[in-house]
Amino acid sequence: MHETAIHSLRQLIQQDRWEEAQKQLNEALQRNPNPTPELRACQTWILLYHTQELDAYPIVLELLKAGYRDPDWLREVVLPLRNYFLCIASDPTLKIVSTRKGDPRAQVLAFARSLEEWLQKYEFPIPDEPVGTRISLCMIARDDADMLEECLKSVQGVVDEIVLVDTGSRDATPQIAEQFGAKVIHTEWRNDFAWARNFALQHATGDWVLVLDADERLNGPQTRQALLEAARHPQFAGYQIEIVNLTDFEQPDQVFLHRAVRLFRRLPYVRWEGAIHEQITPSLAQHGGRIAILTNAQIIHLGYEKSVIARKNKAQRNIQILEATLAQNPDDLFQIFNLANTYYTDGDYARALPLLERVCKETDPRQDHMPHAWSLWIAALRHTGRPEEAITAAQQALQKGVDHPAVYFEMAQAYRALHQDEQAREALLQVPASAQRLGLLADDGETLKASGNFVGDLTIVTYKWRHLLADTLMALGRHDEAEPYLRYLAQHHSHNPTFVLLYADWLRNKGRLEEASQFFEQLTQSHAHAELANRALAELWWNQGHYARALPALKRLCELLPEDESLWHRWVYACEQANNPEALIEAFEWRARQHKPLSSGIHINWGRALWQLQRYEEALHHFALAIQMEPTNPNALLNAGDALYQLGAYAEAADAYSVALELDPYNPQAWFTLGNCYARMGIYDAARIAYQQTLQLDPKHPQAQHNLAVIQEKIRHTAA
Repeated sequence: MHETAIHSLRQLIQQDRWEEAQKQLNEALQRNPNPTPELRACQTWILLYHTQELDAYPIVLELLKAGYRDPDWLREVVLPLRNYFLCIASDPTLKIVSTRKGDPRAQVLAFARSLEEWLQKYEFPIPDEPVGTRISLCMIARDDADMLEECLKSVQGVVDEIVLVDTGSRDATPQIAEQFGAKVIHTEWRNDFAWARNFALQHATGDWVLVLDADERLNGPQTRQALLEAARHPQFAGYQIEIVNLTDFEQPDQVFLHRAVRLFRRLPYVRWEGAIHEQITPSLAQHGGRIAILTNAQIIHLGYEKSVIARKNKAQRNIQILEATLAQNPDDLFQIFNLANTYYTDGDYARALPLLERVCKETDPRQDHMPHAWSLWIAALRHTGRPEEAITAAQQALQKGVDHPAVYFEMAQAYRALHQDEQAREALLQVPASAQRLGLLADDGETLKASGNFVGDLTIVTYKWRHLLADTLMALGRHDEAEPYLRYLAQHHSHNPTFVLLYADWLRNKGRLEEASQFFEQLTQSHAHAELANRALAELWWNQGHYARALPALKRLCELLPEDESLWHRWVYACEQANNPEALIEAFEWRARQHKPLSSGIHINWGRALWQLQRYEEALHHFALAIQMEPTNPNALLNAGDALYQLGAYAEAADAYSVALELDPYNPQAWFTLGNCYARMGIYDAARIAYQQTLQLDPKHPQAQHNLAVIQEKIRHTAA
């Protein structure tokens, strides 16, 4: 293989561009059936990166025997491979796959000794450093009793040692740590996170160091297994682990992702740097330590949740430390970014803006935090009323190769601010495409892949771009195109009431009332949106004249807004229109429980509803209350008479009818029922007079004519 090609391949390896290196290696091996030692050496580098140590070993041994002794290769392949076999042999819990007969541990120890002999033969110094699989958890904490226990539970079965540096707790933090067997060291707080972490590091004895804070915890058994497996591969000085930052406990899908080295070898030179937002990576990189991404592993972080930040006043504390740090080193771009990020998160966009501009213009865009920095700069420009400049900044980011969903999303927001909706739509369609290019989304454009190269607000990829795109399409008048996005949001993020409401409104406007009703009904379970949803649901069916279907929503509205009299009257009206006496009684009973005034009219209607259900005694009670409140109300008296008649109290019914007729003598039906009372009591002459009065007022009253004829016959029969 040509020296230039070998040099190119070596460069890719040294730059940790492993996918490109693998592709170039495969092409070279296809072209060269008899590869050179240099190409074979590159192959072992890549095999070691992919943790294919057993495949690398015979090639390494062959190269060593052939006299290949490149110093970088000895340091980065042979020594780590020797250390790998020592790790395997030192861990009694791990199974070793071997094709040879005999003790597998003895075999891997023989592999390690063989490599060690070759290193000694080539006079390569073997460093005095811990090699094994023991993991020490190193923590710093103060007043974290509310968080610590769950953190320590999550590492059970993973760590062999817990070292906790307590910087002045006044709660039970030290005692909780000791219950888990922790080595607790007390020291004063020096406003320097790196110093405190290095102090913890000094007391660790493991081969590896895992770093967590009390407000963090390992995410499930898959993460624990990944950490145990990672400790078998000392060719890596450290592992970046995905950290899932929960930002709102009420909305668990509100998360921000980033990666940080949290598992690393306890090497002699390893030191934390930075008084705040401290890092271990520079220390590892300065000594050529290779860092890998630990897939299938996550740390859940609760400390960025808004209520936690407010309770612990983290923003002000961080600003003070960052400003002090930058006073000593004003050109530390990473800490400038951290200060800008803190200002931005605190809503101080004006102070964040110049810092973000400097960071974006002066920092290598390939650094992990830079897509986030660019998106914050674009957003800060928009928040401060400069959307044109925000678009320009977004275009600069893309030109620099910052291909990130947040950049496209913020660009779209800026376009929307300028009412350039078509450009916003085009930018939004790039959000999922960018996420796929980063390896965050699968080819279907929906399935999230674990531990991708993504740093930022995950919700931009899961739903925010769809929400903004649907809104943009609606603004463009392309309502039908918005439907699939609205439907997706309502179905896949149904815990977010805003999305359910948006889709329900869309369905209602399209006349798809049954579907709209289902989503409005779902939304009534949301405390924040219950009033809005119930109003929409009640109005939807009221306007269609389907009063029975409006009833449940009207009832819930009254319970939500008991002081709104108009709602109760609508509830009663809907009950009456639906001819539902049970529901009407429920409405009256609810009003009584609220200790609201009950008029004579309410008692009359309450009694009538009970009368419809043949609950005559209860009905009579309410008619009597109405009469007490308004003795001259003929309607109350007539209804009382009806109830008494049904109860067989004909004399009392006749009295009620008689009083009512004194107040309203022109009611033919009242005269008729009075006649019936007299007839039941055998007072036929009085009955005849009542029926005659009925017919005088209503000559065509059919029942009165019949009853009068019957009564007259009875009178003649009696006289005879």
